[in-house]
Amino acid sequence: MGVFHHYGLTDLITHFHHLQDVIRQSGLFGYTLYILLFIVAALCLIPGSILVIVGGVLFGPVTGTLITLVAATTASALSFMLARWLGRELLLKYVGHTAMFQAIEKGIAHSGVDFLILTRLVPLFPYNIQNYAYGLTAIPFWSFTVISALTTLPGIFIYTLMSHELASEGISWAFIGKLSVAGLALFVLVQAAKAWARHKHVAPAPGHEYADK
Repeated sequence: MGVFHHYGLTDLITHFHHLQDVIRQSGLFGYTLYILLFIVAALCLIPGSILVIVGGVLFGPVTGTLITLVAATTASALSFMLARWLGRELLLKYVGHTAMFQAIEKGIAHSGVDFLILTRLVPLFPYNIQNYAYGLTAIPFWSFTVISALTTLPGIFIYTLMSHELASEGISWAFIGKLSVAGLALFVLVQAAKAWARHKHVAPAPGHEYADK
């Protein structure tokens, strides 16, 4: 983290206009730079929301969604592999006692990929921290990676589309209408995930009770 901060990468990731200018001025290398920055953000536990918005503004809704999905999936996979490579025993010494890790490990042990799907669709824990935590569990790498990609796709598409619409059209009644539909779609998706989890008897972590239950 200190190395990234020393070279100004963390500041770049968290400053919207500077980030946008740097990627735009990078030409074709901008795609690669975007993915690399997404990986840095994930490894450093920096939320990637600004990057998703920038992707929509610069690349458009379709290309932006695809490049962001590739970036987010690659970042998640690398964080997962890093945790597994560092070794379960070593990391358990430092994070094994935390309530979040214990909840995830218990959920995977009892409900397998069902629990992974729930935590990816419903924000029970910070997304980037999940990547490391799941690397310490027994869940297979490809199950984690494929499910992570599929469950993040709807949110990435909606945020990318809305950021592109806002940048190209500005705030208008049409944009507000689209934003309302997008918000409703995300709400329905989360509620569907909660209902599905209840049907499958997948329990959330203590202290994260469903609001509608």
